[in-house]
Amino acid sequence: MPSEATLYDGVDARAHAVAVRLERDRLVLEPRDRDAPPRCPLDWPLAASHPTAEGRADRLTVTTRLAPDARLVIEDPGLRAAVAPVLNKAARRTGHGRAAARWAVALGGAIVVIVAAAGLLTRYAADLLPVGWGGRLSDGLLEQLAELHPACTGAPGVAALDRLAGRMSDSLGLGPPRVVTVRWDLVNAFALPGGRVVLTSGLIARTDRPEAVAAVLAHEIGHVASRDPLARMLRDKLVDVAVAAVFGVSTGSTGAGTVAAFLLDGRYTREQETAADAVAVAVLNDLDIAAGPGAGFFDDLARQESGLDGVTLLRSHPLSGERAADLRRRGTGRGTGLTAAEWRAVRAICG
Repeated sequence: MPSEATLYDGVDARAHAVAVRLERDRLVLEPRDRDAPPRCPLDWPLAASHPTAEGRADRLTVTTRLAPDARLVIEDPGLRAAVAPVLNKAARRTGHGRAAARWAVALGGAIVVIVAAAGLLTRYAADLLPVGWGGRLSDGLLEQLAELHPACTGAPGVAALDRLAGRMSDSLGLGPPRVVTVRWDLVNAFALPGGRVVLTSGLIARTDRPEAVAAVLAHEIGHVASRDPLARMLRDKLVDVAVAAVFGVSTGSTGAGTVAAFLLDGRYTREQETAADAVAVAVLNDLDIAAGPGAGFFDDLARQESGLDGVTLLRSHPLSGERAADLRRRGTGRGTGLTAAEWRAVRAICG
């Protein structure tokens, strides 16, 4: 008989309720919400699945090589008792897995050293390059992104975000960034080299107050101010070249190398994320934009993260609950950042 569990598919921030059935050689996941199913595979072979280290005593957390970012959180005692020994037995049968693990540890240790050195070098290199360097590359990436997620072109909404971003960049003594909103259900925002900032339609749809969008935009402009996107791009290229030279493999094509680099990258990037949060609070305060709605937005995300609180090592951002508390503690603004008409235009930016 299927048992209930929670699936985080690693694609969006949602928690999916699923029924789990243990068969002879696989876990079969059945989503409860047929209208919004998870995007990762729902058939997990036991030989490709294993418990993770982030579980607690009252739950079993499982992932699969078919979707390395996915997490299946099993709280049902009966299902935990049935699944755990089967997964362990499957792992013991996979003898080559031990050799792969030894290779991963060796490669991972070397990449830790390489990434640490590359992080220091590229941090300084990014500061020495001209302002706007990397913009052409970013525009090429945006063109590729537009093939799957085209840019939203609602002129009043585009103009409203440009004005807000311009005020924020003026507060920091920067040139205005280029803000692009794309049609993408994923709740996300990110900065690219050369002063490009991308917001997703999913993020705008998820927020119900202009101050929340302002908080996210200020955070990304904080990355632009610190040249973080450029430093990250340089670091990734340097790491790829160094690993290829030492091991004859690329971190872009080697699973073990990718995971090892990603683990260290999470720590390095969390430091940048915390610094960008500090810049965002300063900008919001300077423009008299209230931080409370932005904190409420992160509270909402924190509720979605409830099953992953222990996976701090694998996170590139501080936990949303921590960010919400920091915004509330340090924010002093009272305004909205956008007029009522501008906010309506932003909400309708994708038509």
